[in-house]
Amino acid sequence: MFKRIFAVAAAAAVGLLGITAAATAQAAPHARPAGHLHGVRVINLHRAYEARLGHVKPGKISGIVYPQGHRPKAAARAAVTCTEPNCPVTWQGGPEQHTPHVYLVFWGPNWQTDPNQEASATYLQNFFSGLGNNQAQDNWSTITSPYADSTGVPGFTGLVYEGATFDTNPPPLTASNAQIGAEADTIATSLNITDLNDAQIVVATQSGTCPKGFVGTGCPTSLKPYCAYHSFSNEPYINLPYLIDAGTACAEGAVNPAPGGNNDGWSIIGGAEYAGTITDPFGDAWFDPSVGASGGEIGDKCAAIAAGAAGGPFNLTLATGTFAVRSLWSNASFNSGAIGCVATGAIHDSVSITSLGSLSRPVGVSVNQPIQGASAAGNPLTWSAIGLPAGLSINSSTGTVTGTPTAVATYHPTVSATDVTGAHHSLSFTWTIIAAVTGAIKGDHGKCLDDFGGGTANGNKVDIWTCNGTTSQKWTFSGGHLMVLGKCLNDATHTGAGTKLVIWGCNTHKSQLWTRNSNSEYVLQLNGLCLTDPSGSTVNGTQVQIRTCRNFADQHWSLPK
Repeated sequence: MFKRIFAVAAAAAVGLLGITAAATAQAAPHARPAGHLHGVRVINLHRAYEARLGHVKPGKISGIVYPQGHRPKAAARAAVTCTEPNCPVTWQGGPEQHTPHVYLVFWGPNWQTDPNQEASATYLQNFFSGLGNNQAQDNWSTITSPYADSTGVPGFTGLVYEGATFDTNPPPLTASNAQIGAEADTIATSLNITDLNDAQIVVATQSGTCPKGFVGTGCPTSLKPYCAYHSFSNEPYINLPYLIDAGTACAEGAVNPAPGGNNDGWSIIGGAEYAGTITDPFGDAWFDPSVGASGGEIGDKCAAIAAGAAGGPFNLTLATGTFAVRSLWSNASFNSGAIGCVATGAIHDSVSITSLGSLSRPVGVSVNQPIQGASAAGNPLTWSAIGLPAGLSINSSTGTVTGTPTAVATYHPTVSATDVTGAHHSLSFTWTIIAAVTGAIKGDHGKCLDDFGGGTANGNKVDIWTCNGTTSQKWTFSGGHLMVLGKCLNDATHTGAGTKLVIWGCNTHKSQLWTRNSNSEYVLQLNGLCLTDPSGSTVNGTQVQIRTCRNFADQHWSLPK
């Protein structure tokens, strides 16, 4: 197996006080011997760390793993379309890690002097050194692979583990996030890490340290208790306190009984932070907006599921041992109709496009036709099209077709959507461009349907007026739209009977779609109400409304002619 021994030649430059050879740690249950590990170095970073303090401005805290029984409620959604945990994570526009590299830091001298802490250190080293897709057993990390940012998806070109550093400098009691960040920055400088965006500095503090808010027994009571979280300074880092101090509150024995299960929390919680840091390293990439980046990442959403239940934690066997891990949230699995919390396997992404049926639009009338599609993993799509009606084009980012058709014909375009994983889908349909039927629409009262003053601003009222042949009375009825001067007759407020009608930019909402029945009524598809000249008024400027269809004279209108 590939081994990496970190150089220490730069010790004097960073003010290091001492270097010793690494001792072989006591093997933990479910782990192979330490001979299978990457390089280990022991060093004291006291002076370098002290120099770094005061210069750290840590970013937001994300991926909080809450202790058992302390998980906060999800925020209320504006439009509830799902129930937790079955709410997908969505991309918030930020970068993710494409080639993650884990650097373990054991902060404090007791990691090498206390047998229990030695065993935990070995367990963590074995766990992280088993991750990476060049080891056939790790089909758990690959659950992250369908998630993409604007430049690609997470990949694993080798082992993710880059070795361990034992910093014998005692960590401060109740260490703050800034102090954890200072240690991570010091390590990154000491190791001369250049791939900072893809680095994960895992800062594991020795027993009794109690980083601020940690739920460990004997730690100061906190109103916001946690087991672990990740944040970032010059690089992403994971705050991983001595979890065994918290016992079952931080997943001790969650899958395996004692004594083997004493270390379950290290891989369950450390693994959740690892996955969350890949997909949301800076708190602005992939998370569930109803929970937020503080606890709605792919490593957090399945936390409430118990071992033995579908989607609960389980034992993962890697080349370096067997470790308890948590299921990870998969949009691709959930959107394919399965449970969203999955144990193993890269769920293949897929792209779908909603059928458009057959479209019909008049020549010379502007088009704004959205096309709906989605990646099962929630990735952004790139759109293209061939064979669109002459004069129309598709927006590559939004999938909206716009323009003005210039030729009467029947077309058979094909639209395609692709995401950065390479998943794609194409859909063909029929789009007929018809000759425009345009002219005045007259009511039984003898007045014409009129765009008041010839205005084109959204919300301009539609009234009745003496028929005069102007463009404000030149209507086109096509594809369900009543159009004038490039805008559509619209129910803008959706308040039901009595709503006054206006013009608005044309779209496909039912508040703009009309049918004309055999008794000359125009019926709005949104609510089944009819275009009405209120009380059969003949006063110029009376604004038309929608009212219950009654086949009255004030609801009878001609076709454009």
